[in-house]
Amino acid sequence: MKLAHFSDIHVTHWPLSGGFAIKRMAAIASYSLMGRGKHFSESDVRISKLLTDVDAQNVDHALCTGDLTGVSTEAEFSRVAELFGDRRNQPAKYTCIPGNHDRYVSGATGLFERHFATLCEGGGFPFKKVIAPGVTLIAIDVTRPTSVIDSSGLCGPAQRKTLEGWLTDPSLEDQFVILALHYGLLRAEGQRDKRNHGLRDDLEVMELIDRSDVSLDLVLHGHMHRPYVVNTKKRVVINAGSATDLHVKGAGFNVYDIDPKAHRVRISRRAWSIESGRYEDDPKSPLVRELTTR
Repeated sequence: MKLAHFSDIHVTHWPLSGGFAIKRMAAIASYSLMGRGKHFSESDVRISKLLTDVDAQNVDHALCTGDLTGVSTEAEFSRVAELFGDRRNQPAKYTCIPGNHDRYVSGATGLFERHFATLCEGGGFPFKKVIAPGVTLIAIDVTRPTSVIDSSGLCGPAQRKTLEGWLTDPSLEDQFVILALHYGLLRAEGQRDKRNHGLRDDLEVMELIDRSDVSLDLVLHGHMHRPYVVNTKKRVVINAGSATDLHVKGAGFNVYDIDPKAHRVRISRRAWSIESGRYEDDPKSPLVRELTTR
């Protein structure tokens, strides 16, 4: 089967376009002084072309691993929902999970679910769904509102317990199993992320997924805007990076050609071309490779 994986598309409006929140006020510095406004200038145009290009790849399923918005305002959610259009009514073809920018402030609680619950099994986490014969997707929500100086995530003991039960279920032994979350488990060089940026219980999650009685082939995420492939002790972890960040060379999305029975995957890359104004094949991307996942 073919799976498209994109992330961190960030419909980005002026940070104070939503309700008042101190964190949104602080985001003005990032937007105006640190370049975020320029990085995601006219991101809605690229998102529209991204979704069209994903459909053109004739994939069996498409996965977005979060950060649909910039600072989780109603206007941003309404716009990205408009761009997805009828795709939001096709859970057999599309899956979206939230990123930390979609839970940016406590006042945004429920906005992601209002617009995208249809693509994440009604909005409850964790959830699992069969996305193709022999391929099971498990999704967890590790996002939460945080302070101005903290953008970390947390899986938590309840989700980890459910995850343990699912990943050790004998019925998944012959399945190609994918775990989707927003935060990465490791950075590109293989080290842990910073405490105020990464997953707080990353060690517990990695200890779980690396167990010998666990059935798991790929861990897919976003959060960090430059794409890469890395490994825990036993698992392949792929960061799709941002599909729309103009500051990232090769910003785009991955397409995985998966052989469920052989537990093999071939990665190809579609990258945004400023010259042509569209997404194109990027055969020279360092992500392009073929892997055995178990």
